[in-house]
Amino acid sequence: MNWEIWGIVAGLITASGFIPQIIKGYKTKKLDDLSYFLNGLISLGMCMWFVYGIQIKSLSVVVANIIGVTLNITLIVMKYRYHKQSTKVEKN
Repeated sequence: MNWEIWGIVAGLITASGFIPQIIKGYKTKKLDDLSYFLNGLISLGMCMWFVYGIQIKSLSVVVANIIGVTLNITLIVMKYRYHKQSTKVEKN
């Protein structure tokens, strides 16, 4: 069995957990319940896993964490933008 493929699939499944939240946030334009702190910690941890994956030369660890960080940062940016937009609307 090729364990790198197993790891890539596992990483894709784990990282895909962010997708429903991204879709919901995109549709509703609301991510008020999303925590910057939690997502920041998750991003930091994934970045550390990414560096670790490079050090041990594990494609599965690297790929999974690149995808995870990208999706997580997408959520953080969406939260920031949507909050900023809703603040503008409230002021007008």
